[in-house]
Amino acid sequence: MGLKQSLNTDIIYKVIYNLIEQANTNLPKAVYEKLSNFECNYRDKILKNAHLAQNTKRPLCQDTGQVIVFIETGQDVILQGEYLEDTINRAVRDCYKDKCYRKSTVCDAIFDRTNKSDNTPALIHFRLVKGDEISILVGIKGGGAENMTSLKMFNPTANYAEILDFVKEQVISAGENACPPMSVGIGAGGCAETAAYLAKYALFCGKNVEIDIPNVFETRIMTAPTHIACLPVCVNISCHSLRYASAKIKNGEIIYTKEFQKYDDVKTGQNARQIRTNDLSALKNLKNGEEILLSGTIFTARDAAHQRLAEMIDNDCILPVNLKDKIIFYAGPCPASKGEIIGPVGPTTSKRMDKFAPRLYEYGVIATIGKGDRTINGLNKLYFKATGGIACVLQQCVKSSRIAAFEDLGAEAIYELEVEKLPLKTVWI
Repeated sequence: MGLKQSLNTDIIYKVIYNLIEQANTNLPKAVYEKLSNFECNYRDKILKNAHLAQNTKRPLCQDTGQVIVFIETGQDVILQGEYLEDTINRAVRDCYKDKCYRKSTVCDAIFDRTNKSDNTPALIHFRLVKGDEISILVGIKGGGAENMTSLKMFNPTANYAEILDFVKEQVISAGENACPPMSVGIGAGGCAETAAYLAKYALFCGKNVEIDIPNVFETRIMTAPTHIACLPVCVNISCHSLRYASAKIKNGEIIYTKEFQKYDDVKTGQNARQIRTNDLSALKNLKNGEEILLSGTIFTARDAAHQRLAEMIDNDCILPVNLKDKIIFYAGPCPASKGEIIGPVGPTTSKRMDKFAPRLYEYGVIATIGKGDRTINGLNKLYFKATGGIACVLQQCVKSSRIAAFEDLGAEAIYELEVEKLPLKTVWI
């Protein structure tokens, strides 16, 4: 019988805190290398973003997401001190406050969507294993890619080719909403909830499988036993910023297992046509697919702000900001840290605002900015696509920032921004 190892949970607090910062600001070496060799027209922006994040210690993406903790504790370890779950959530709360990360967790999925303002609770997956070590992996998962998760209960006689076809369909359907190039996790087995867990874990620890899917740089799979009548398969997608970090604790010593490298700066070029936001004639004459560099005043607004604005318009209320002939940026930035004009900022998924967009365009909004395709068309209105997942790059385009309305919404408040040479692609919807 082995000796028991006594461990105070304070050391776990330290590990979780550090892993959250590592995951948010540094891409794993293997991920960076794969992206460096992946051909896409915005690769240089992605690589520059990784360089900026590492050097400024600011998050790769403004959506610093939910914290996912996979923790394996040896049964020969005796934990002392604060309750483990409380320790993990305290580390999340403190790190997100100290590092000025965006808090995105609401109190309840259905009945109270008030922002908790501390990004807790973490999503904790705990396993008791043999031995006297503790292994911890922290992943950061944003909403855009997570919303592309798909689960299918296959017939148990389905073959591997059918499963791969399902995976391909889901990835192609995700498109720009998941900020390609993407990493794909596949989970199969157990029950429905097991497959979902395995798909999430596979993103970080699964077995590599070769699947030819457009805009995917890595696919990993994890499987488990299942019922003879079942074949549950889940697909979980990550954006190009596959954010995770890991460590082990043995005999009171912390061993960080993530590899780092010094990322070189990348020149992205700024050769597109320059347009100002108050040049309505130039905006109205832009061609579909034309790339531009936008300068001038814009306003941020995303889900919660849109709901309020739409309700005010429907009730003939005066809006807190004048949006006629203005441009709305679907974005929720990170809080600014000391010396910053604004925290890292980037587009959120545009189609979530599609139920509000016709009313706002009719009200007088001249254009919107976001990521991905829309579910609306035939409006003959202007929409700009911004590259997702390059929040540190786009942060450099913001020259002034102030909260203009709905401060109580936190990350979803309306900001007035002065931008310079914001890189966008024109789409008429």
